[in-house]
Amino acid sequence: MRKPPVEVTKPRPADQRAGDELVMLISGERGVSIVSVPRVARVTIGRAPDCGVIVDEESVSRCHAALDTRGPIMLVDLGSRNGSIVDGRALERDRPVELALGTPFSIGSVTAYLHTGAGLRPSAAPRPRANPDEFVVRDPAMQRIYALLDVVGPSPLSVLILGETGVGKEVFAEALHRSSSRATERFLKLNCAALPESILEAELFGYEKGAFTGAAQAKAGLFESAHLGTVMLDEVGDMPLSIQTKLLRVLESGEVLRLGSLTPTRVDVRFVSATHADLRERVARGQFRADLFLRLDGISVTLPPLRERLADIEALARRFAALVAERMQRPTPELDREVIARLERHPWPGNVRELRNVVERAVVLAGPAGRVQVSHLGLPDGDAPVDPGTRPSGNLKAELERVERARVMAALEEAAGNQTRAAKLLGISRHALLDRLDAYGIPRPRKPRA
Repeated sequence: MRKPPVEVTKPRPADQRAGDELVMLISGERGVSIVSVPRVARVTIGRAPDCGVIVDEESVSRCHAALDTRGPIMLVDLGSRNGSIVDGRALERDRPVELALGTPFSIGSVTAYLHTGAGLRPSAAPRPRANPDEFVVRDPAMQRIYALLDVVGPSPLSVLILGETGVGKEVFAEALHRSSSRATERFLKLNCAALPESILEAELFGYEKGAFTGAAQAKAGLFESAHLGTVMLDEVGDMPLSIQTKLLRVLESGEVLRLGSLTPTRVDVRFVSATHADLRERVARGQFRADLFLRLDGISVTLPPLRERLADIEALARRFAALVAERMQRPTPELDREVIARLERHPWPGNVRELRNVVERAVVLAGPAGRVQVSHLGLPDGDAPVDPGTRPSGNLKAELERVERARVMAALEEAAGNQTRAAKLLGISRHALLDRLDAYGIPRPRKPRA
């Protein structure tokens, strides 16, 4: 049985002073804008012309919510029509909650963030959305997220990308890099869960010749190699504590010390981190440093799972089909409505990564004729139809967990208990598999004794 997440009050950074200029980034149907927010006891947010922050969007009430920005920032819903959400939790009317800088919150269908003026500058008018066709984004919520690229991309803020395994965190990170002033420099990424601690440290920080057995020559680490560019730390929640401490030093000082060296090297990199884990819960358990979390969490962006983005499925499927057909030097295959409807009924526990695997396999099985049929998809029978106007909750959530648990069990059986192979079959990392085993109470397979 899943344990409920531990609620953690986000510590207030030492440099967040009461006098700092405060701005709000607003991403809605009309585009993205940044407005100044005064440091006063009550700043109302809504469509009414007398509100302190005016948000001219249909889903926002005339007097939707209010902020107290004098000290620790507090947000309260004022009985709005479409509600306010912080960290996935709906606010009760007139019950203030603390809101940390960079934490996304929703007022109606609008996504907003608070930050100091050092990271974001007020704009006179809403900025146009990023072109969704460039990223194959059709879902309105995803379009609002990608619209942030025009504002967050050029800023110096570190970005923390959250979401389930396979939702497209790496794609968003690359788009963030391309929209920044560092776009002509290198974008380097490393999966923190894929390497043993000793190798991970050497890859991140580099080493001098003779620093350890096998170090036949000096090697620059990831941070040095990405100087003036962007570094993506994937699955940063799985980074060992000892390396978290060294990473914090890089973020604070801008200096990297290679293994075996006494002389630090100055580096200038932008950090983008990604994880499927609940970092606040890991902070509460002592598994992740709170000060590092604050450094990485300049702005948090949560990508929704594919099952909540039905409008994206057809466009993604056709894109993946065209790409694999091009590699095979075949005409782009047809995907009729029956195939699309079948894809839209599937719960996609492996998200976009699973969809890509299914479509690529179907195109191969369809052969040179190039007409994909439902039988080529290889999806299990009995997936319940999904209403595009709904979101998973209640019984549907339990059903999705039942499907995912069954798939994990089947993969373990097919892999004869080999966790690495089972994770590969599921299209997820080994650490993600272990998280699912713990969540569903599945005993971890033991290695056979020699």
